[in-house]
Amino acid sequence: MNTYLHRVASAISLGLPLLALAQQPSDPTDAKASASSLRYQSAFADYKPWRELKTGDWRRINDAVAGASGGHHDHSTATPQAPDPPKASASTPAAQGGKR
Repeated sequence: MNTYLHRVASAISLGLPLLALAQQPSDPTDAKASASSLRYQSAFADYKPWRELKTGDWRRINDAVAGASGGHHDHSTATPQAPDPPKASASTPAAQGGKR
């Protein structure tokens, strides 16, 4: 395994300079070489200035929202329902007479 690691490391170290050369242009001082044009777009290009929102009657708005969701729910009178106990199957100790 150690020799495998050495072989992989050698292959990577020999290949890295080739990758570095492939990414650079052939001659950076060549005036006739084509270059991609740079485009500037401001971060504020789609900025919309703040505008004050018209406020409404908060009680009327709350009542409208409560009516859309089915009204107010009074949870103080509701009694919680206990979950049904699990039914004993043949593989549970309780179904086998309590002995294991």
